[in-house]
Amino acid sequence: MTPSSRISRRRLLQTGLGAAAVSAVGVPTLSACSNEGRGGGGSQAQNDAVQLPDHIPYQGVPVDLEGPVGGNDGMLAYPADPVAATDGPPGDGQPVSALTMSNSPAPPSMDRNAFWQELNRRLGFELSVSLVPSADYQDRFQTAVAGGQLPDVFSVFPNETPSLPALLQAEAVDLTPFLSGSAIQAYPFLANVPTDSWRHTVYGGKIFGVPIPRGAALSSTLYGRDDLLAERGLAGAPDSWQAFYDLCAGASAGQANAWALGSVPLSTLRQMFGVPNTWADEGGRLVHAYEAERQQEALEAGRRLVADGLVHPDAFGVDQNQRKTWVVNGSTVFLEGTYSAWLSFYLLAAPDDIGLASYVPPRADGGGAAPIWLGNPTHNITSISVRSEDRVEALLDVLNYFASPFGTEEYLFKTYGLEGVHHDLEGTDPVLNDKGRSETALSLVYLGEPPFTLYQAGRPDVTQDQFDAMADTVPTGLANEALGLYSETQSRRGTQLSTAMADLENEILQGRQPVSAWADGVARWKADGGDAIRDELQRARDERAGR
Repeated sequence: MTPSSRISRRRLLQTGLGAAAVSAVGVPTLSACSNEGRGGGGSQAQNDAVQLPDHIPYQGVPVDLEGPVGGNDGMLAYPADPVAATDGPPGDGQPVSALTMSNSPAPPSMDRNAFWQELNRRLGFELSVSLVPSADYQDRFQTAVAGGQLPDVFSVFPNETPSLPALLQAEAVDLTPFLSGSAIQAYPFLANVPTDSWRHTVYGGKIFGVPIPRGAALSSTLYGRDDLLAERGLAGAPDSWQAFYDLCAGASAGQANAWALGSVPLSTLRQMFGVPNTWADEGGRLVHAYEAERQQEALEAGRRLVADGLVHPDAFGVDQNQRKTWVVNGSTVFLEGTYSAWLSFYLLAAPDDIGLASYVPPRADGGGAAPIWLGNPTHNITSISVRSEDRVEALLDVLNYFASPFGTEEYLFKTYGLEGVHHDLEGTDPVLNDKGRSETALSLVYLGEPPFTLYQAGRPDVTQDQFDAMADTVPTGLANEALGLYSETQSRRGTQLSTAMADLENEILQGRQPVSAWADGVARWKADGGDAIRDELQRARDERAGR
């Protein structure tokens, strides 16, 4: 394979190993199945019959780089004169409470936070946000549900929430009358959200939330420090599994306190060995990736990387932010993550000349690039509590405000705060300072967001590289063939089942169980609910196809 696009100031080795179905709050893994659990008393036909909101793209800010179908647009600079997209504060003037997750250190409290105070002034009411570390979010969320303490609006992560349809039926407002079809015109920035993302808000034949769209950006890739590889005399794009192993071995050789990999790139390896993206269509019949013919070869490849000391010894015990830090400080060279995470490396005080590259997975035995796995176009959804049903239109107006499009004055403040306080301008680009990074970390991106735009303030080269990498891989990527289908068993037991398989993966990768244990694990998965999930998804798929 040859490099396909530039990615650092010096060059891009765009040979990227792509990734997997993406977990909402963690490293992409096969176990983080996409949102298949839909319905909750409703049939697939009822879900499919819901009239989704009309898609009315926002035309107020021309884009620099127009993404391919299913891809993401890019902007090389922030507009010099951002347009004001709204003409007054949203909502009804009454306080709004929210619950969401955070992947950042806790920001200063409202009384010590200039951004939060200015946000409240612009909103015209006090916004209180309960921020929960991502690893603890599901426990906190379930506690709030059990105690009847869900706030006005709350983030829902479908991949992580068991029995979600029934929970939403009980706890969330049915938004269908307010958002379906042309009704969405009352909320023009929500109408700007692509249709594919709205499909993941429908449960039991009703729209139960507002999507946080990511498009193809939740597809994952293998990042690498090509500048470090060059310093170690390594170059070129691996064209097979063995060539990739050799590259990792060369990157680790002779390095003190440095390793090739910040985690086992299991999604990348599975793509190399032809494992499908969660569910595949084989002759009209759904087959799960767990059952793939070469699954054990991919696991053996991952186990070998660990056994041979090519993976950081703390990889299994830290979060993704720590792994990114290892890449930035040179402790590791490679890390698997989503395309949406690309810019976060530069927010970790990375040097300007960091050579960050994206690697496309080669087929294990050679013969060209393997297709990447496409991620879910929806990161999470934001629902409105039934206890706040009398304010539903006002709360939708607030979520609409949070979804103000990229390039507007509202988006600029929500993301970068006040000029001279939270950011400084480099040309027309707002660049966050330390105060800005700290105070703006309210996780508003998980409450309301416009379509995900590729952009790095002050670094048009990085934006171009990210755009080029995605343009090379997304059009030929593999989708999960069961994405959006209804399975009651998946909804009730899917998280439990996939967690058991993820635990087995880790046992195998760390050498505590043989690779051959995978077959027994798959048999248990099938008997404990996997076969039932398949049958339900198959019926839903046949129903959708009119069979």
